[in-house]
Amino acid sequence: MNKKMKKVKILRVKVKKGKIQRKKIPAIYRTAVIVVLAILALSSLYSAAAITGDEAKTMEKTVPVVSYSQNANFNYIAHLINNTVYDFTTIHPGRATIFKQITDYFEMSISYQFNCAQATTISGSYTLIAEMQTEDNLWTRTYTLTPQTTFSNDSFDIDFDLNLAYYESILSDINNEIGITATNPTLAIICKITLTSETPEGNIFEYFEPTLSIPLTGNIINIDNPLSQRETGQLTEKVKVNIPEEDVSGERNGSLLLAGLFALPILPVAIFTQNDDIKLSQIDKQIKKIKKKYGEWIVEVNKLPRRPDNAEVIHMRSMDDLVKISEELGKPVITYKSHSQGYAFIIFDENIHYIYLITDN
Repeated sequence: MNKKMKKVKILRVKVKKGKIQRKKIPAIYRTAVIVVLAILALSSLYSAAAITGDEAKTMEKTVPVVSYSQNANFNYIAHLINNTVYDFTTIHPGRATIFKQITDYFEMSISYQFNCAQATTISGSYTLIAEMQTEDNLWTRTYTLTPQTTFSNDSFDIDFDLNLAYYESILSDINNEIGITATNPTLAIICKITLTSETPEGNIFEYFEPTLSIPLTGNIINIDNPLSQRETGQLTEKVKVNIPEEDVSGERNGSLLLAGLFALPILPVAIFTQNDDIKLSQIDKQIKKIKKKYGEWIVEVNKLPRRPDNAEVIHMRSMDDLVKISEELGKPVITYKSHSQGYAFIIFDENIHYIYLITDN
């Protein structure tokens, strides 16, 4: 029961003779709290008003209507001469190291496949060539392995034999003829494919060059090109897409809620608090004005220095007159607060003391 009574006392606003007892806090802190909360609330309101969404609009968008792919797969079998290294006479891709000295020739093939579910008719042609190339592009030589051949299906296969010794002899003749040894020469097997396909969405025109490179130097034949090569493509069209108006109500409501949270404490602070202003006496107000106006001339001390007994004291009519004396003599104005006499402003000049006294009277 006592705990409940204490809780009620804490929450209850103190009222005296029908008036709310307002808590006094320093004016600078009370004003700062109210101003900061008001600025934050207004900023949040401004943010809420500034939030606007994009209007509904229609725009063009490119979308795929037909997708297709072209696939080429190389394959080879290296036929070996009689040797003491291997107990077999052929090497398939990846089975063993191919040594040039014991290799007779390559049995090679390339298979092509065109994939498109919407294709209605297909036509095209291919040419298979062997091209000798150098790394520094000094020269090239091209040899036709299969002349231009037409096709009307979605696939075809090419089988051919390749004798590297033939091309190496040509390479040797060229090097001797020009007097320059080619850098890293290779023999590129290139299948040049041109294809046309009709679909309900439009015609496809494609050019595909799957390539397999074989080195012409070195004692080991390393074929590094991927044996399977692929290209993809699409037919596209432009369509109009309706984009609805952007919904920013959630973001705007969030800013309004934030503004409310900042504004909510302002009213209680304004009602239940008041400035704790320190009222200055007339003499304190006068001293404050003097220090503000002549602060650079005044030195405040807690205890006056001892004066000669025969020193002459001259009382000044105003602080302005005392400051003029200070400027002429080049000496500071010393101020001292006496509990019995009030505030004294003094200039000490040997045996003459200039004083301006401020008292309650």
